[in-house]
Amino acid sequence: PYEELTDLKDCYTVVKHNVYEDVVKFHNHEKLFYKTRQSNLFKCMKNHIDHTVTKAHGCKNPDECYINHENKIMYIIEKKFQQVSGSVCEKIQTYDFKLWQYRRTFPNFEIVYIYCLSGWFQDNCKAEIEYFKETNVPVFWGNSKSYKQDIIDFIINYKQ
Repeated sequence: PYEELTDLKDCYTVVKHNVYEDVVKFHNHEKLFYKTRQSNLFKCMKNHIDHTVTKAHGCKNPDECYINHENKIMYIIEKKFQQVSGSVCEKIQTYDFKLWQYRRTFPNFEIVYIYCLSGWFQDNCKAEIEYFKETNVPVFWGNSKSYKQDIIDFIINYKQ
C-alpha cells in the first residue's frame, strides 16, 4: 500500500509502453524518462549491464526507477514504511553497498539512490537521517503533502 500511495504514476504521461518499462514525461516537463520497477530493471537495461559483476542480494528489485538515457542517469527510489519498532533502521543503512553494486552493474550510468521514507523514520532513525545528509543521499518523506512534486522537481533539476 505504501508503494502504491507514493507511486508517481498520476504525475506523468506514458508516451510509449514497452514490455519492461514505460517511456514517460512528467506533467509540465519535456524530458523523457524510462520508468521501470522491480526485476524489470535488469530486463530493460540488459544491454547496459556489466555481466562480469556478480549479482548481489537486495540489489535486484528497486521499488521505482527512472532512467534518463540521454544523460545516462538512473534514479533508484527505495521506499520504506514503518510504524512500530523493529530492525528496519538497519535496513536503510545498506544503501552505500547497493549504490556501489548498481554503479558496478551499470558502469555507464550515474546512479542516484533516493529514499522515500514514512514519517516514523524521522523520530526513530535520527543517526541514519544525519548520515544521509552528510553523504548526500536524498530523502523524501512519503507522508508529506508535497512529496510527489518534491521528488519530481529533484529528478527534473538534478545536476551531475
